[in-house]
Amino acid sequence: MKPAKSVLAALFATILSSIAPTQGEARQAQQVPADDASPLGDWRGESICVVRDSACRDEDSLYHVAKLAGKPGWFSMKLDKIVDGKPVTMGTVACSYDSAKRALACEFPRGVFRFTIQANKMAGIMNLTDGTLWRKITLSKSSQAPKEIAKLVLPAANLPRR
Repeated sequence: MKPAKSVLAALFATILSSIAPTQGEARQAQQVPADDASPLGDWRGESICVVRDSACRDEDSLYHVAKLAGKPGWFSMKLDKIVDGKPVTMGTVACSYDSAKRALACEFPRGVFRFTIQANKMAGIMNLTDGTLWRKITLSKSSQAPKEIAKLVLPAANLPRR
């Protein structure tokens, strides 16, 4: 009887020791937010001109960031400015993303945007091709539902009440 109990106890201890690290790793993974510095989503904030005596104007901005299909580490950023409460698209740029630095770099014919991301904040600059600092940009990740979800949710809100 006693040898069977000791074999069973040894087996149980072996199983526990093999499970314990897995549970610890799971706890550690739960404590780290899942990709909290991801550039994906809608970002809203200010784009402030640095060169004041120029054609540049301060803007309320809304930037939409999505993955580029077939290009790992690359994203597309659609740039909107808000005019009279409505988005006006200024263009779309391709951006490379360095996940270790949490940095986006978006080159376009007139210059480059560079952003760093920390949680739900994105800070950046726009330099012209000659190196001139043109804009400083501060954005926050939008908490609004994506447009596709809003389209599904809004009609339901308009249903007649019984």
